[in-house]
Amino acid sequence: MNKIDEYIKKYDIVILIILGFLFYLPALFYGFVYDDVGFLLQNQYLNGSIQVHFFDFFKPNYIMKFIYNPLTFIVQWLIIKFFGSNSFSFHFINIVFYILSYIALFYLLKKILNNNYYIAFFSVILYILHPCHIECVAWIGAMGYNIASIFFFLSFLYFIIAFDENKKLNYIYSIVFYILAILSQPIAVTLPAILFLWIFCFRWNKFKESIIFIVSYLPFLFVYLFLYYQTILKTSRFEENLNYILLDKLSIWGFNLFNSFIPINLCPMQSLPKHLFIITLLVLFILVYIFRKNIYFIFFCCFGIICFLPYSNIFFNINIPVADRYLLLSSISSSVFISYLSIYFFEKFKNKYLIKYLSFFFFIILYLFSFSIYLPVWKDDRTLWRYAYNVNSDNLYIVAKYSLYLYDDGQYDTALVVLNNVIQKPQKKSLSWVYDAEYTIYKLKSKILMKKGMLDESLNVALKLKELKPKYYETYFYLFDVYMGKKDYDEAIKVFKIADEICKKDNLYKKSDIFLSFNNKKIILDFILSRPDEFIDSFKIISNDFKLLGDNGEFSKILEKKDYKNREEICLNYLRKYNTEYSRYVINLLVALYMQNVYKEKASHIMRSLLDDMDKAEDFIKKGDNKSLEEIYLSIISKNEYMYVAYKNLGVLYLQTNRQDKAKDIFMKMLKINPNDNEIRRFIIDYLEN
Repeated sequence: MNKIDEYIKKYDIVILIILGFLFYLPALFYGFVYDDVGFLLQNQYLNGSIQVHFFDFFKPNYIMKFIYNPLTFIVQWLIIKFFGSNSFSFHFINIVFYILSYIALFYLLKKILNNNYYIAFFSVILYILHPCHIECVAWIGAMGYNIASIFFFLSFLYFIIAFDENKKLNYIYSIVFYILAILSQPIAVTLPAILFLWIFCFRWNKFKESIIFIVSYLPFLFVYLFLYYQTILKTSRFEENLNYILLDKLSIWGFNLFNSFIPINLCPMQSLPKHLFIITLLVLFILVYIFRKNIYFIFFCCFGIICFLPYSNIFFNINIPVADRYLLLSSISSSVFISYLSIYFFEKFKNKYLIKYLSFFFFIILYLFSFSIYLPVWKDDRTLWRYAYNVNSDNLYIVAKYSLYLYDDGQYDTALVVLNNVIQKPQKKSLSWVYDAEYTIYKLKSKILMKKGMLDESLNVALKLKELKPKYYETYFYLFDVYMGKKDYDEAIKVFKIADEICKKDNLYKKSDIFLSFNNKKIILDFILSRPDEFIDSFKIISNDFKLLGDNGEFSKILEKKDYKNREEICLNYLRKYNTEYSRYVINLLVALYMQNVYKEKASHIMRSLLDDMDKAEDFIKKGDNKSLEEIYLSIISKNEYMYVAYKNLGVLYLQTNRQDKAKDIFMKMLKINPNDNEIRRFIIDYLEN
């Protein structure tokens, strides 16, 4: 046993590092999930599309809305800059951050526990295995939690060293690490309270002289909170209509306490079992009463509560969901408790082997079991939302996300079943994001019905959107799409005008995406109604205001020439030469151009043949003749590489017939034509990672 002790103490850091890499090795090959693509790859400030200066990262509400993590943004920007936008680099660096954090924690625990080596060592092992940490390590978007925890532990460690050894330089190190921690993630804001708790529990005789050191952290905390508040001020993070009752608030606490000790109900968006907090708090109260004379037990009990305070709704109503990542620091308490109790039983029941070894291995086995089930969930979006739906099928947000991926995979019937199941259940509309999810659900159902050719049913569902959000511009933009599908152009014009009035009244056209969406729909409407001159006006707006070609409106001058073949060549040259966010509007111009009767009359023989083939394809879709449909789309693409609609329809056909490899090839070709097609990019990312 002595040799084992010597071996562990000699190679403890190596053992801990190997454990971290061993358990999270599969995550290295996982993809981007949840909102990674939108927040990282499509963030123009992080992906290099817009040049940013160092101090830009520290501007509130600049790099990203409702999140203020400037140091994390800098790290993510550097990763993309030096390693590109591949998920492997992100996952590898995130795992390294996690390993560095628990190595720092190991040294910190040895210091706090007065060199009680095995409690500290076993606590860190439990910390590594804790299934609630999977969200922080396997999800790239939670990287900031690992970065913040590194500096949190280092700041705490250097404070203890400075206090005990009276070295003021270490106080400066501690404050610098604290600043880096809070700039990485708000989880670190509680450190001053933790330092005060440590003084209260272990250095009470030096309480007065410690106050000045703890107070020195507060100015930096207040500055950070001010900047953070400026970031979330204009978002829905704080909402007046969040009417949490006390039972709901305590349920959140109890749920997370339970998950911190026995993490068997893991989910990105958990349902909250009512009254669970009573059992959890009762067990915790019994443990605290038994070990009330143990100052370490009391310290870590308070430590866990303080660390979770920023993510609770006890003192104010804040729109923060329950999530495993919020337990990253709080789980230290449960790890120490379990470690302490295991070693306590191990020593107390030396001759009772069953009790002794059960106490030691029960939680390791439980954590390993939960870990093995939950880690693969984060492989990609489909596994994530499928798992979330199986765990919590009543959550509107989860249903909306899961159904979206069923829709993308062409599983329309399955998606309809999922949507109809949740629509039939009464929903609580106290949270705005729940209300938005209900809106998304009806919108998605209407889209699926359109895909299936059930236009009347699709319209009935789309009208529900009008009930949910009668003053929302997107409602009428979507009704416009439905009426265009039904070829009811009079109604399409009516709802289009309503959308236009709402956008002008609310000054929404200052947002480029809404402005472009409006003009894009107008382009299609003008073409179908044979209004080429009005179409040109719409496209000139895009060209002039957004400098489509960067040529100060030269493109608009060329478009004024009523030479349809010349317009076609202009668009094709643009796609060959430029890869910008406006490519999709040029593609829509081409599609609309090919559809117009005036163009058909003046089109070449080959183009007339292609347009006729597109009409035939519609007949094959109605007949369900997939073989003929595939052949005609391949023929169209071989004759004109820019027939984007043919590519898209063929890719969907391959997905519907379970030919993922061929679908991936088609999507790759589409992305070469239009690199800013976000829907296709999501397909490519998913299939490439798989």
